[in-house]
Amino acid sequence: MSAPARSATLLHTATRPLHCACCGRPFVRPSTRGPAPLYCSADCQKQMRVRTRVWSGRDDAPFGLRRAS
Repeated sequence: MSAPARSATLLHTATRPLHCACCGRPFVRPSTRGPAPLYCSADCQKQMRVRTRVWSGRDDAPFGLRRAS
């Protein structure tokens, strides 16, 4: 891949809006370094940790997801 094509690809992926896995709002990736973020904010990250903890403690949770008490 040529240098101009590579930089155009990086620019496109850096500005492409992502959608938060918690609330679904679109957001722009702040940096091209590292993996793409799943959540738009620290609040959404915290909310998903709480949801995961609550869901994994339910009696009807799918096999393998139930936490030991």
